[in-house]
Amino acid sequence: MSAPEPGLLPRMPPAPNERSRQSLLDAVMNASYDGICLVSPEGTFLEMNGAFERITGLRREDWIGRTIGEMRTSPGMARNSAALEVLRGSYPATTLVNLRDGELMLVTASPHFGESEELESIILNVRNITELNHLKRNLEKRRGDSLLAENEVPGLRDRLAKVGLGEFVAQSSAMVEIVSTVMQIADFDLTVLIEGETGVGKGVMASLLHRLSRRSDKPFIEVNCGAIPESLIESELFGYEPGAFTGASREGKRGYFEAANGGTIFLDEIGELPKGSQAKLLKILDDRMLVRVGGTHARHLDVRVVAATNRHLRDLVLQGQFRADLLYRLETIPIVIPPLRERPRDLKALIYTFIRTLSQEFRCDREISSEAVGHLMSYPLPGNARELKNLLVRLVLTCQEREIDVGHVAAVLRRQNAGGDADDGTAVPGLDADGPSRSMRDRIEEFERRLLAECTRRYRSTYEVAEHLGLNQSSVVRKMKKYGIRPHAFQRGG
Repeated sequence: MSAPEPGLLPRMPPAPNERSRQSLLDAVMNASYDGICLVSPEGTFLEMNGAFERITGLRREDWIGRTIGEMRTSPGMARNSAALEVLRGSYPATTLVNLRDGELMLVTASPHFGESEELESIILNVRNITELNHLKRNLEKRRGDSLLAENEVPGLRDRLAKVGLGEFVAQSSAMVEIVSTVMQIADFDLTVLIEGETGVGKGVMASLLHRLSRRSDKPFIEVNCGAIPESLIESELFGYEPGAFTGASREGKRGYFEAANGGTIFLDEIGELPKGSQAKLLKILDDRMLVRVGGTHARHLDVRVVAATNRHLRDLVLQGQFRADLLYRLETIPIVIPPLRERPRDLKALIYTFIRTLSQEFRCDREISSEAVGHLMSYPLPGNARELKNLLVRLVLTCQEREIDVGHVAAVLRRQNAGGDADDGTAVPGLDADGPSRSMRDRIEEFERRLLAECTRRYRSTYEVAEHLGLNQSSVVRKMKKYGIRPHAFQRGG
């Protein structure tokens, strides 16, 4: 069979009623982003589109009319051929081909049979996998940016930026309703009770309420009622007069309420407050007057009270552990924040937000694939946003590639679910140990210390460590001094 004239398909001139159909097929072929090529049953290249030339880097006139065998022996051409596999077995075949500059091309060859079930042609489809991965990363970044840019609360984004909470996420209908309520009540001195599981952002919501209020330029004092010993709770909250008890300061001391005067006091874990202190708090809420421990003089207070709890206060009332009258007083405006597992839109937006802010904080360029996002969203996250951020810190710091993929997420979650017994190389030291008592700062410092110690064993100087970590050499020296890492740990002086 003689080769067709270059650039022409071996076909009869279309009938008038077929011309429009043929024109459409030609337009579809040329508009395809994938490379498409037609090969005859004898292995001769018949036709190809512009994308095929672009991806392969070879000119059309060099291919049309030539056979697979001829092209395989040409310099720089791949020896594995999907089209040849089809000719040998009449079944679809796929191969991976290395292109110029290390790029990867996926070639799929599909046989086309006529009515007589004889092979009529082979359709080659080629894709630049490297290019598609790059486009995918850009698309994910745009999706993330678009998701973060959405906001259904009119004017919220501008107001948040002005008060320093530009990264606040409110995409779900539940959070939109909550934030709308906060915006409406911010300027009214109403007592607010925020309820929700550990890590849902009760402290962030209290801060938002304060920053949007007319008290925003006054103190915001946060008190964890469960972290203060019961014997000290009243003196810490309400202050004490000189000589009020053994060991008391001779000058006396003002408490958290006085420190918050004019502003807002946030009483976290209010359910842990002892009943005796509950009575005193109720009097302050009713009278706006405070008497220090050991004193008789009442002091006027101008303070807004925001309380939060992860416990069911009504159950505590039934158990006799919490005063019903205090609960009613705190519940002037109740706000219940649902867990992240019930707010998938917020969860997705938080993932992109944390990835962006952590990449900036740790000065590394990290992105996350849609598959990895989906895997994270399927995890129940009992610790909510706090646990999510810890997981993403671990991923950002330990992932060696630019893109965090589903494999990285699965490895970290496996280790977390295993209780940290096995070390698969993905864990950040300190993030799995010691339970929730360790702060984020402590955990990050522990990771820095171990990372620097490891680098001193791998590299020969502080300059090499700095280059590897993307830091200034002076920063490396300062951090080594901070963590007590001595220069003699280097293979050869630093």
